[in-house]
Amino acid sequence: MGERRRTRGDCGNHRGRRAGPGAGPWLLALGLALSLGACKKSETQAPEPTGDEAGEQEGEGELEELEEDPYLNPSNFITVVEGHMDEIDACYGETAGKEADAPTGRVRATIVIDRDGVVKDVTYDDQRSDLKHDGLYACIKDAAMKWSFPTSIGELDQPMPYTFKF
Repeated sequence: MGERRRTRGDCGNHRGRRAGPGAGPWLLALGLALSLGACKKSETQAPEPTGDEAGEQEGEGELEELEEDPYLNPSNFITVVEGHMDEIDACYGETAGKEADAPTGRVRATIVIDRDGVVKDVTYDDQRSDLKHDGLYACIKDAAMKWSFPTSIGELDQPMPYTFKF
């Protein structure tokens, strides 16, 4: 049960019958040469395309740009938020960042977005935030309430979490 089965093309440790005492170095050299040759990758080159094939392969190798999802999802939510980071940085500079020993840390916010992409509310999770500053919270909320996001598919408001790092 614990025995290893060899399969075609297996280039691992070879187990087989032992050769007699006279075979020694010659058999060892022959075995190594054969096993190395069997494991070597062959270098092949694809034939040059002809006629119609050349036209088909012209765009090959280029990645097609994926169509952007028109509905709210985590990816486009992050894109919108990160597009407004200059506003968030300004909020920090006007509030917590003004202090002599300016605190740094994370602020965990949840931005609630309605089905039309309008921000309805911004709440904060004090348990997951290590930077607690009411002035900063108010400024972030004022800024975020002006942002617009893609519409959502459902009828319900979408709470989207984001962690700001200062």
